[in-house]
Amino acid sequence: MSKGTRITVDLGSEELLKAVKFASVEQNKPIREIIVEALEQWLGGKKSSGQQDYLAMMKALDEYRKTPGKGS
Repeated sequence: MSKGTRITVDLGSEELLKAVKFASVEQNKPIREIIVEALEQWLGGKKSSGQQDYLAMMKALDEYRKTPGKGS
């Protein structure tokens, strides 16, 4: 996996945070992985509503990261 980008997000709800932590334990996955999967699923759903093609965007991002002097 490539080097990640850190963000800080205010979930706005202690219950949502507890649910994410519970899912992490239940699925034996890091919280990061739970969040990434949820975002990928959400963005994938946007594809059908006329938004940018998520997979093409990720491919372009991967190519950008491989360009010397970019994304590192």
